[in-house]
Order: sequence, then C-alpha cells, then structure tokens
Amino acid sequence: MMCRFHRAHFLVLVKRLVLLTLILTFSVSALSAELRKGKILFVISGDKHGFWLPEVVGPYRVLHDAGYEIELASSTGKPGYPRGRLGEKQLRWLDNSPLKQQLSEPGVIETRNSRDYLAVYYAGGAGPMFDLTAHTSAKVLTEAIYKAGGIIAADCHGTVALLNLQDDSGTRLISNRRITGKANSEEGWFARRHYPFLIEDEAIRLGANFVAAKKGEVNVVVDGQFITGQNPASAIPMAEALLSALEE
Repeated sequence: MMCRFHRAHFLVLVKRLVLLTLILTFSVSALSAELRKGKILFVISGDKHGFWLPEVVGPYRVLHDAGYEIELASSTGKPGYPRGRLGEKQLRWLDNSPLKQQLSEPGVIETRNSRDYLAVYYAGGAGPMFDLTAHTSAKVLTEAIYKAGGIIAADCHGTVALLNLQDDSGTRLISNRRITGKANSEEGWFARRHYPFLIEDEAIRLGANFVAAKKGEVNVVVDGQFITGQNPASAIPMAEALLSALEE
C-alpha cells in the first residue's frame, strides 16, 4: 500500500514537472520573439565572380549580436561564390551561426516582402558589378523599403545596387546624396578591363556626391536613409553605423 502511495505521488510530481517545463518553454519562446528587434535583409551576388565573404560575416555578426533577425538572399536565389579570407575567430563564429546555413541555401529576392524589413544591406565583391547593376527585383524591393522609411546600406561594390534606385517621380535616390563605395584609386586592372563602369565614375555621372577616402582607409558615409562603406575595411564600421541608425 505504501509503494502504491509513493508511486502515485511520484506520478503527480512527474506531471507537474512536465507542465512546468511546457510553461517555461512557451515563456522563453514568447520572450525571445518579443526581444527580436526586427528584420534586416542581406543581399549577396550569385554571379560567378563572387561576393566578398568578410563583408557579409562582419556586418552580420554586429547586427545579429545586437538582436536583429537577418535574412539572406542572393541575386540568383542560389549559393554564391564566396571570396576573401576570414580570421580564425570569424571562422569559429560562422561555424556556429545561422549564417552558415543561410549561405548554403539563400532565398530569392523575388519572394521578399519589403514590409518585413527595417533595412537592406548589399555586400560587395566583384559579382555585384555583373548582376546587381540592373537587377529589377532588387531595385523594386529596395525602392519600396526606402519609401517606407527603411535604411539602405551597402559596402564596397555593393553600392552599385543603389545607383539606379528611383522615387515615384523617376528621380534617382542618390541624386545630390553623399555616398561612397569602391573608389577609383582602389580598382585594379581587372575592374578597368571587365567592369561595365567604375562605381565612383558612374555615381558622379548620375548626380551623387561621391566621397572617397585614400586607398584602403576606413570610410563610412551616412546621408539620410543611405549608409555606405568604401571598402572591406569599412564593412564593420558601416554595420555599426547602421546599428546606431536603427536604434535612434
């Protein structure tokens, strides 16, 4: 009789523990959802010339660690071709981050809803010069994010995706805006022979106030809803400026 009593008591305790676990799990999930600050879309090139991986990993970590949810899309909807080396700490972080899976299975731009995002960020590399100079879906999505008050960010050659953005009247969004990107002084023979244009030249031709620092120097330019970095060295500072703007 005593054994039956202990068994019944034990079963009651087990049921209570299971119920408590369920309650705690639900509470933690609800709290995590509440603590998310919003979504940011990262766009990379799917072109064979590749995207610059450090310009994805560094900014991603800054924003992810600050509590933002980041989604990744490529110009083709397929994995791109990462270029550039990561340090040991960055490699360890990448191996344990959601970005690793996202890089292997990026989404397509065409299915994205502009209302989901507080900002969009274009990473650099040679690839954007070939597939983001005139990517209709990326252009439409980015213009909608801008119109809703979102932030448009880019680093290095990623700035090419900003050059053809327009408002409802057809005026280029970069007109009379201070922006930066890969400077002429940083472009080599491959760019001069194979790119459709150099970003600095084209931005100036289209009416932007292009701000170029010395070769390799960190340079981040903030003008209204635009936040742009000049080169790989500027990627993390650019992300920090984006973070500051999001939290104002």
